[in-house]
Amino acid sequence: MYVLSLCRQLCPDKIPVSVDKRLGDGSDGEVFTITDHPDKVIKFCILYERFDRSDRGIKDYDRIQKVLDYMLQNNPAPFVKLHEHGYLGKFSRKVVERRKAEQEFIIYFYVMDKLEKLSEDEKKVFHSILSHEDRGITKNYSPEKIEEMLQGLGRGLDFDAEKVTLFCDFIRRSPVSHLDLHPRNIMKDSAGHFKLVDFDRVLLEK
Repeated sequence: MYVLSLCRQLCPDKIPVSVDKRLGDGSDGEVFTITDHPDKVIKFCILYERFDRSDRGIKDYDRIQKVLDYMLQNNPAPFVKLHEHGYLGKFSRKVVERRKAEQEFIIYFYVMDKLEKLSEDEKKVFHSILSHEDRGITKNYSPEKIEEMLQGLGRGLDFDAEKVTLFCDFIRRSPVSHLDLHPRNIMKDSAGHFKLVDFDRVLLEK
């Protein structure tokens, strides 16, 4: 991923913080530490124009912006705390495509709390009870079923069952749905409470 390098090339005056170390990336952005705020990180994100008729890609920014505004105002319990977000601009690049010679793209950012990674045992727990990656199954277990599963998992794995249960309850009650639940999008705050990240895969329920 190369979103920060594009920002430095196309809109260097709009970068809102002093960027430090790169922590990782995904299909739509890069995450960096912030020089003057070691307790926060910034994610630079990119959305490309789609040449099919889907509402994904660059058209998806309106949904994402609404979600980010809601996060700022309400700070829903299962999600990492959001501090700031912004639009860095719309640009274009040359492409080899039969219908168009250029492809538009949007760059935006958001600043959130810096979190800690899950342990290997915690990853296994969340893969079992929440992950959408398991054979394409969307899991929506009842509180009773999750409690039963955690009792079984607790015989071989080290994790805080009470905090896992609380986190699952927060997810169930939240008006914001995460569309990509898996251990890579779950982290922990300094108190060990689990939090969802990746606001680009979130839907605000009406």
